[in-house]
Amino acid sequence: MKKLLLFIVACLSAGAIFAQTDCSELFISEYIEGWNNNKSMELYNPTSTAITLDNVYRLIRWSNGNSAANTDPLYVLPLTGTIQPYKVMVMIQDTTKPGQDTMVWPALRKKATWLAPYDYGGTTPGGNVVFWNGDDAVSLQKKTGSTWTDVDIFGEIGVRPKNWQGTYSPSGAWTDTKPYILGTGVYLTKSHGLKRKHTVLHGVNLATMITYGNTQTGGVPDSFYALLEYDTLRVNFFDSLGTHWCDCKKVTHPVLNLGVDQSVKAGDTVTLDAGVFTTYTWSTGSHSRIVKIDSAGVGYGTKKVYCTVTDTYGTQSDTVRISFIHNQGIVEHNAGLLISIQPNPVTNKQFTVTGSQEISSVEVISIVGKTIYSQPLTSHQKVVKVSLSDISEGIYMVRVNFLNNQSVTKKVILQ
Repeated sequence: MKKLLLFIVACLSAGAIFAQTDCSELFISEYIEGWNNNKSMELYNPTSTAITLDNVYRLIRWSNGNSAANTDPLYVLPLTGTIQPYKVMVMIQDTTKPGQDTMVWPALRKKATWLAPYDYGGTTPGGNVVFWNGDDAVSLQKKTGSTWTDVDIFGEIGVRPKNWQGTYSPSGAWTDTKPYILGTGVYLTKSHGLKRKHTVLHGVNLATMITYGNTQTGGVPDSFYALLEYDTLRVNFFDSLGTHWCDCKKVTHPVLNLGVDQSVKAGDTVTLDAGVFTTYTWSTGSHSRIVKIDSAGVGYGTKKVYCTVTDTYGTQSDTVRISFIHNQGIVEHNAGLLISIQPNPVTNKQFTVTGSQEISSVEVISIVGKTIYSQPLTSHQKVVKVSLSDISEGIYMVRVNFLNNQSVTKKVILQ
């Protein structure tokens, strides 16, 4: 309890707690933590009036779990300019000057509308801010009178997540696995982009951040779980910067919805239709409206498939999880014929075919129709053992031919 109270006091010293109101204040709409200096933060104005930033808004990087960064001018970046209604400001480091180290890539540079000073460890206020590495919290603050208030927080102030080794070097990140700060699971804030979901109508304040803790983890806080409010983007993906779609803008527009999470048998195909938009970018690399997902393409287990689309209303993303479940034994009948393939999936390139009638031959066929194995039988039998060699992992078809000139074909998965 004492530690919790100390943590709350530390947060209170960093900025006042206030009640969040939908669609009334700036918030972070996209976060980029790319390779080298490819860092970017996008701010969105969800209101119907222009918002001027000068002397009113600032950005703070709470580096490596720091809880006093607001007192260090190098980590406090004053913001300037104006963000129009339902528009964004995209900030990057100003690495355009000759002699600067590791330039921002041109694809990101052309998206920028505001340049933060590039003066790490120098004397320029805010010179250390746009250098987050996945284990840093970032907050957007607004000045009311003489008080600075957090209107949005990315990450968790005062907490530094670990890496996959359970240490801090190299830097870690918040992950997708509870308690999100111990390096287990998939990094979400390092070598990633994160786009705010269109249903998010306001930022995260200190009151919300303090509730991240959960006694079920034995005193370790659940911490910041990015997927509650953000969709993930692959590393160094910058196409979605520059526009943001939010439900604060009351217009009639198509909604990207990839549907509910699904569980299917390994070898089956799932068809995803993004709907009618202008451009499509899938996690599979496809740019088509419709994609077909199977275990041969994405592997077994639970896979996350996401799509980012654009149209005249801006950019939106959605994610669906598809679980490909292994089948142990497949039974099929055809005109009264029954076969069983065991095991399936095949782990050692050997399996047994059992038929309800006598078998004349067994063939293994690739998905492009090429026969890669054929075993004719000289004796009448219902059980045939198949041993494959020099055949790649994947999905194949097994055709079982019977003495009555009928056949049954079924998928088999080689691992």
